[in-house]
Amino acid sequence: MAPKKNYTPHQMCLAMEAVRKGDSYSAAAEKYGVPRMTLRNKVTGKSPAVCHMGPPTLLSMNEEAILKEWLFAMAERYCPIGKEQLLDSVQLIIKSANRKNPFTNDRPGRKWFDLFLKRHPEISERVSQNLTTSRESVKEEHIVKWFADVEKYLEENNLPKVLKDPTRIFNTDESAFFLNPKLKRV
Repeated sequence: MAPKKNYTPHQMCLAMEAVRKGDSYSAAAEKYGVPRMTLRNKVTGKSPAVCHMGPPTLLSMNEEAILKEWLFAMAERYCPIGKEQLLDSVQLIIKSANRKNPFTNDRPGRKWFDLFLKRHPEISERVSQNLTTSRESVKEEHIVKWFADVEKYLEENNLPKVLKDPTRIFNTDESAFFLNPKLKRV
């Protein structure tokens, strides 16, 4: 069985960069706390620069990066994604890609979720807060600010035409929008 890595991918990247800038393998390995031969193999291309112990993940690094961006984008819009919705989304990704699904009931479980969070420590699972009545109260200036924020977001993402398209006007009379979602965990 291979020994456990005692260094982070970031340490290895820094060591590789140091070697490319002229440091010796020994000096860079000692400075950044990485194995010298592993560093040499990665710099010379004998082993991939980014590799993980164990079997490959079901989603590619690119797919997980897109999933992570989606989670942050939804949280930024005050629509946090809970564990169940995330697992449903992964299930849809696998199904739409026609991949073999190794999960029970074709759906990732707690172990996949925990490992996903471990691979992406910048994502955290938190208990959502209930807001006080004063924070939930709506005033005209809040609504004006919200529309300004939406317009700014659309301009930053080169989407201002969305506001000018009359087919995107909806009558929401008697419709429910969860402006203050209260998920158990996000």
